[in-house]
Amino acid sequence: MDAGGHGGDTPEKRTAWLAGRGPHFPPGTPVGTVRHPDVAAQVYASLGRPIDPHWTLDGRPFGQPSPVPVPGTVPTGV
Repeated sequence: MDAGGHGGDTPEKRTAWLAGRGPHFPPGTPVGTVRHPDVAAQVYASLGRPIDPHWTLDGRPFGQPSPVPVPGTVPTGV
């Protein structure tokens, strides 16, 4: 247990749930690995707003291959 009282490095403490609704989210269909930076990218995609490359946003909209491999996972789109 983390003595500092704020998080830790276990998968349970580093994982958050996410829910989405709309035409890009078929019911019950997992979208693969989603990273925290992907949430902002998905918000822009859902609003139809292009992501400006100058923002250097690391995330990708859900279901698109992740630009950074996540250790121990299968990349999305595979």
